[in-house]
Amino acid sequence: MSEKEYDENEAIKFINNYLPQDIKGKYTDDDILIVIDTIFDYYESKGFFDIDGDDDAEEDLQVHDLIGYVKNQLLRDRDNSIDMDDVMPLVLGELEYEESLGMYE
Repeated sequence: MSEKEYDENEAIKFINNYLPQDIKGKYTDDDILIVIDTIFDYYESKGFFDIDGDDDAEEDLQVHDLIGYVKNQLLRDRDNSIDMDDVMPLVLGELEYEESLGMYE
């Protein structure tokens, strides 16, 4: 299966559909985009986007480290309204979107 291109708008829709019922509709598209951007900041900090980087970089992804990173960044940025208890499902939704694109095949 070929890798599809990442689309932030599609990612936001996917994440909204992925979220548990009690969280659906709780966050704006901008809130979800903050989480997506923070995930990509994490990837960049770990060198996952390096052209000459390790082809198995996704195998090096530690989900609990990623969730911790996102929480820490969100706590530093007090201009968001994201509940720390909701970070895990938001991050997992984004990772599922990446998986749906064939990014890890």
